[in-house]
Amino acid sequence: MSISIIKKYDFDNFTAVEKVLTIDGNRWRYTVSGKGKRFLLAILSNITGHLLGLPLAEEFREEFITIALSVPPMHTFADTAKGLKAVLDAEQVTKCSVIGNSNGGVYLQNLIKQYPGIADKIVFSHSLTSMNPSDVNTTNASEVRIYSKMRKILKVLPVSVLTYGLGRAFCPKLRLQSGKTDTDKLIALCKEDFKRITKQDFYTMADCMEDFLFNHIFTSEPYINRPKDILIVDSESDNLANPMQRKEMLELCPNANEYHFKTGGHVTIINCREEYFLLLHKFWDRPD
Repeated sequence: MSISIIKKYDFDNFTAVEKVLTIDGNRWRYTVSGKGKRFLLAILSNITGHLLGLPLAEEFREEFITIALSVPPMHTFADTAKGLKAVLDAEQVTKCSVIGNSNGGVYLQNLIKQYPGIADKIVFSHSLTSMNPSDVNTTNASEVRIYSKMRKILKVLPVSVLTYGLGRAFCPKLRLQSGKTDTDKLIALCKEDFKRITKQDFYTMADCMEDFLFNHIFTSEPYINRPKDILIVDSESDNLANPMQRKEMLELCPNANEYHFKTGGHVTIINCREEYFLLLHKFWDRPD
């Protein structure tokens, strides 16, 4: 296990340091920024999440030290919790608030299952939880179809088609408070990072999430006695996390606070930025 500092990004009103922790050959990339007294672990995307999380880190730079993280391509889902814990240990974090968007919320469930005392306040955003084998064509069918479609695309088209599409999905609405120059710099960093993704990376990420979908079960046990410090966020316009998935998330955390966006699709944290950040301010600042 080794850690190295890769780059330092100086923006007008905050600085982020990019680091890499190498564990068993897997490179865990993350950024650390902010000057708050609390820690926040943010997993907003498998890919380029360490950069896509910087607008969040900027918004909460006075409240938190934010660790924004990209989960590396891994074949085995169980190992993701070990990697997340190793990153927190490397940063000397024993307890932190957490936010996970989409699959990021799934990785956080794995972390919380294996290390129940690590999470303070929890935000599951557009996430899903484990399924039964009989649910493959119902509850999480959209997730299963994504990986099937992705494999078909990769057989006939270059990987750049997917990375270009991801860049178009995430980058246009990214914004930093510090202005256009910094925003353009962040978008350029994200676009360049998307280009580094290989075809094998996509296959491996699909393996990992299919391993989760079919071989791992999460229960409400870690959440049942936490009625005030869990927030579940979803959107009526989300075409990836379907209504049955959202229902299962509420069953996983039966006492959670809920917030439903009317628009914004699967990434309301980018597409509905002001509304989303206001929601987080109210949630994180509220006393337990």
